[in-house]
Amino acid sequence: MPDRKKNTPEPQEQTVPQTSFTPVDGEIVHLEETDAWTLQLVLSADEMQCLASVAPKNAGEGLIEPDQIITRMKDARITEGIDMAQIKRLCVLACEGKMVEHVAVAHTEPATPGADGWLELKVRLGAGLDGMQEFVEDEHGRIDLYTLDLFTCIQPLQKVAMLHPPQPGNDSVTVTGRTLKGEPGTPANVRMGAGVHLNDANEVVSDISGRAEFSDGTISVSEDYNIHGDVDLHVGNISFPGNVNISGDVLDDFDISSDKDITVKGTVGSCYLKSGGDISVGGISGQYDTYVKCAGNLEARYINGAHIECMGDVIVANEIRNSTVKSAGMIMVKNGQISSGEYIALKGIEAKIIGAAAGAPTLLTSGVYFPEGDRLAFLKAQKRSIKKQNEFIRRCVGPLEQKAAASENSAHSKRLEILLERLEILEQMDKNVRAELSSFVMTEHESNPKINVHRLIKEKVEIHLENAHEQIRLDQYGPLSIIPDVLNGILSFNEFSPLEVNAAEMQPVGQEESEES
Repeated sequence: MPDRKKNTPEPQEQTVPQTSFTPVDGEIVHLEETDAWTLQLVLSADEMQCLASVAPKNAGEGLIEPDQIITRMKDARITEGIDMAQIKRLCVLACEGKMVEHVAVAHTEPATPGADGWLELKVRLGAGLDGMQEFVEDEHGRIDLYTLDLFTCIQPLQKVAMLHPPQPGNDSVTVTGRTLKGEPGTPANVRMGAGVHLNDANEVVSDISGRAEFSDGTISVSEDYNIHGDVDLHVGNISFPGNVNISGDVLDDFDISSDKDITVKGTVGSCYLKSGGDISVGGISGQYDTYVKCAGNLEARYINGAHIECMGDVIVANEIRNSTVKSAGMIMVKNGQISSGEYIALKGIEAKIIGAAAGAPTLLTSGVYFPEGDRLAFLKAQKRSIKKQNEFIRRCVGPLEQKAAASENSAHSKRLEILLERLEILEQMDKNVRAELSSFVMTEHESNPKINVHRLIKEKVEIHLENAHEQIRLDQYGPLSIIPDVLNGILSFNEFSPLEVNAAEMQPVGQEESEES
């Protein structure tokens, strides 16, 4: 039996080129040895780079050409990111007989993620991150240390911020042509809070007036401006379209203007307060130059040395001293007294004690709507002022006309020109004032010409109630209600009744006795 093993052909050994190239990470995708050179192509693991190494066996021009390397690269599927400059450089060195290792003959960039979404604020939220305030000089080089303008006051429908969406990623390819997708950016983690909404244009728009806030990824607009402490040079003057809440004091010379309510837990000094709503303060301690203008009700523990105009009620817990208080509602001092100053109310005045211990004048008027009274008084004062100015200028014009005619002095002519221009202005002002006075009519208001005294009204207190105007000559002890006796033009001191009871519903004391008789 023949030996089958001897008839089986021996396997042929495959010749593998032997090189001394330094090992490098990656896959050898091409290894070739010729009589002139040995070429190795290595593909990186991420397929983003192809490294070529050439070991020449001799030197000479044209030993290896770039086209030869490119052909081998394409055979190995290396088609993208080919760097011709590096390939030419490799060939030049190889032709000089130099071994070249791991030259990046092809490379591509990785795919990049898109930019993340972000919130672009269009308004100022507060002082700078460093806590420093940048002061601005005016055209005269002056700096207002009291007006800091720390943040933007927001109005309804105002654009507060822009929410930028994430951007798509940038795609790429490997050197072998495989597509790499770029991841899109991450959306901004921003939530819409109270008072704002996001429109179709990705704009954050305010629904209300107030102050913008951005905290913990939530943007909102608040109607409240909260100051945790005093209003001083760190806060500055305040002009705000919403509510202003102050936990401390308002120091002298600072102004607060609010379209809504103002609340001050502490004391208000010599400053200016204006509110489109109610005002609540711990106390007012001015130096006769504190000015308060309130469109709603005003509440305080005490008031001293202030000028107050209030379109609602003035409610004070303890006392009012040395002040001018005008109210389109009532003036009520619950537990104390009113002393020295002027007090005007439409719907009545009430206190435990009225009048000053030293006899300082205290003037009370009730049943009068002060805005109309003030306007009428202003027009009359303006009419008198215009008349005086007119008379003075006319006395000066005659002599000046003579001097200007007899002399070539331009100063006389210039002064005469100025006075004549002023006369024309005064004539127009006089026409306007007279027209307003002739058409001025006091409108009817729900008034209550009444003053309530719980304990004592002191001498030298002047009282105006409709057509009755008297000065208290002797202390009068309460409780009592003072109303006008319109028929006799005097005051009537009646038994006490709350301000809710209108003076028109009460009978003066003298008239009651005459009816009984």
